[in-house]
Formats: sequence, C-alpha cells, structure tokens
Amino acid sequence: MIRTIVALCFVFAVASARITPVRQCANTDAKGSVANVDVVPCDADRCAFKPNTKVTINGELTTTSTAANPTVSVQVEVAGVFIEYPGISKNACEYLSCPLKANAPNKFTIEITTLDWLPPMESKMQFHVYESEGGAELACTEADIAIIAA
Repeated sequence: MIRTIVALCFVFAVASARITPVRQCANTDAKGSVANVDVVPCDADRCAFKPNTKVTINGELTTTSTAANPTVSVQVEVAGVFIEYPGISKNACEYLSCPLKANAPNKFTIEITTLDWLPPMESKMQFHVYESEGGAELACTEADIAIIAA
C-alpha cells in the first residue's frame, strides 16, 4: 500500500513539472546556458502571471568558467526597455551554490512576487549571470511572459 502511494506521488510530481521554453538573449557574448527551467505556476509556453503572485523559478546554469562571487540581474521588459526587477539580490550565491562549477550544471532557485503596478501586457524577462560585480557575463537567457489582470 505504501509503495503504491509513493509511486502515485512520484508520477504526480513528474507530471506536474513542466520545462518552460527559454532562449539565449540577443546581443550577448555569454557562452553559458540555462536549461531545464521550471516556472511555478506556469502551464503554457508564455507564462501568464497575475499581480502579487509568488513565482518560483528553478533551472540549471552551465558556464565555461568558475566564479567565486557571481552576480545576477533579473530584468523585465516594460514599454520596450528592460528594467531591473525589484527585490532580487545581486548576490547569485543566494540562489545557487557557490563557487560556480565550470562545464557542469549549477542548480538554482529564485522566488519572486509579481509586481502589482504593471498593466496587463505581453513582455519578456531576462536572467543575467556575471562572473562578479562588473565582471564578464557568463550567461543570459530570456523567456516570454504575460501579465494578466487579477
């Protein structure tokens, strides 16, 4: 009986995980990549978020070099301009294990709360990782998102 319950929980967990499509940012020389991105809640290729919603982003970052003190920048496109997403620490070690390992998946988790002042719109969100503050960009990825009315 317990094995059946454990098996059902495993099947449900696997079925509920969904890989969100992401792509490398345009105009970047970064050689790293971000893969296996799972955004919760998201059930479409373009994630749609209501204001004041907790969002968890999990994924794997692979870079070609190590980094002891990497930084992160998460940005959202508003009216054609990317702006820094408020409330996210630049210290990448808060979201993944440091130092970053070269040529290996570095798992990360970022939790944010969606902004309540953005109007309903389609947009993009970018995730930049740098070697250090002011250092070389290691990876940049972006995803399509939508802000929907509450």
